[in-house]
Amino acid sequence: MKIWLKISLRVRIYVILLALVMITIAGGIVTVWYTYQMEHLLTAVTEKDLAAFQTAEALVVALANQKGFVSYFFIEGDTEWLRQLGEYRQIFKERLNDALQLAETERERIALSRIEAEYTRYIAVKDRVIGFYKEDRREAGTLLHRQARELFFTVLELCGKYKGIHEEKIVQARIKEITSRRI
Repeated sequence: MKIWLKISLRVRIYVILLALVMITIAGGIVTVWYTYQMEHLLTAVTEKDLAAFQTAEALVVALANQKGFVSYFFIEGDTEWLRQLGEYRQIFKERLNDALQLAETERERIALSRIEAEYTRYIAVKDRVIGFYKEDRREAGTLLHRQARELFFTVLELCGKYKGIHEEKIVQARIKEITSRRI
């Protein structure tokens, strides 16, 4: 403390001003660094959720594309419709696997598990319908086809709910970003 008193008032003021300037610059650097880190983190989170959202949308499209092929087969008797149905089934399974790989939360995994279980039921019923139509048991096939349609809409609803999970996450991330920018 004695050394501080021996320094002239002018030097002491310069030292204090220099310290204030350095603290201000350091604070600015930390703020810029923090903003960059938050933006990077938010972008990474949003990109993951966006990829998962797009996968959920692809699930809906792959499922929707399966609708009607068995009816077309019933009407025309052309097995080309069944081949195309098989292609879309494979696409749905691939998108479901993609979604499972992107799943981060238990809620997402449960939603995908339910989709997978209901889709398996849907496929089993649909295959029985196809079997009836191939055996020319049209009446039995038509009755069972109604059940398959109900299962289709159940799976479609579950896919929509799964997509909604990611919509929520994206919206929450955006709100968080906006809130952090205001602070």
